[in-house]
Amino acid sequence: MIRALSPSGKALNTPLKYEIAWGNATKQIAVKAFAGLQVQCPKCHRQGSLISKWVPKTPVKPLFVCHWNGNGSYRKCSINNNDAMSVRGKVGLMRPDILKVLRMGEPFVLFSGGQDSLCLLSYLNNLARGIGKEITALHADTTAGFPEVERYVRRICRTLGVRLVTVRPHANYFDLAKKWGIPGAKSRWCCETLKVAPIRKFLAGIKGSKVVFDGIRAAESYLRATYVPIWYHPAFRCISVSPIFRWSDKKVADYIQAQNLPKSPVANLQTSAECWCGAYKTKMDFEALLSIHPEIFDKLVEVEQAQKGKYTFLYERGKQIPLLSLRQKRSRFLSPPEHDNS
Repeated sequence: MIRALSPSGKALNTPLKYEIAWGNATKQIAVKAFAGLQVQCPKCHRQGSLISKWVPKTPVKPLFVCHWNGNGSYRKCSINNNDAMSVRGKVGLMRPDILKVLRMGEPFVLFSGGQDSLCLLSYLNNLARGIGKEITALHADTTAGFPEVERYVRRICRTLGVRLVTVRPHANYFDLAKKWGIPGAKSRWCCETLKVAPIRKFLAGIKGSKVVFDGIRAAESYLRATYVPIWYHPAFRCISVSPIFRWSDKKVADYIQAQNLPKSPVANLQTSAECWCGAYKTKMDFEALLSIHPEIFDKLVEVEQAQKGKYTFLYERGKQIPLLSLRQKRSRFLSPPEHDNS
């Protein structure tokens, strides 16, 4: 493994390595002059590329406008919070931008099996084939999802003629949760362990330049609307791109229909089927899970029992609601009434 060195020859610490990698990536992005990232800098009033920067425990990423004049002169202006609000909504990728990115390295498309990632995979596959490029679908099997999703992911990739790579965590979710505890808002280890780490490990083995594409859209939430559709991903250590960032819900649905893409077998469920780590799930979610996949529900009951009464997946008004009580309630509801034969 090559270690980054400081001018004195000492190994760089992780934050400094990130600063160097982020700085190199911002120059790469600025040189390309993506049309969809161009804004007038609130600070120096020159045109430049809007770039975001990942900062630990900072949901809204700070912004910079990067200026590249074509003769090697490069500078970046830090944008304050007030000015950032005026420029965030002005960026979004255009078709020529996406074609530029596709040529920057080996393209990997994060494919969960959800509607947005389905739309992205098909859209990007069509663009890539038009310029003689091949994409790879990268799917993270969290080991805590519905088996229908895994089958659907394979089916879609066969239908589109896209190479599929499936990565998995070092151990299955249920064993990890018994050992580490139930994921929650203050201890959300699940995303890093089940998704990010396996993807990071795979990408680390890819030689040469690479680019990761995701299905993030501004319409999903207020927080995601603050994102910039091209940025340097610190975990994946490459440029990350959101091609359908400005697409509306309707545009996504219309594209899927126009392409006649197979509908997911879990599309009509009132709950997520990709990952059942339990974080942020509601009582209705668990009741739906009990009806659809009681075997997964039972595994989660085992996870709860391993906590020895300290933690449960569900809380109502600060009171623990054991999953076992939902099963018992359902059993009573489904049991036939007793008849008085006297």
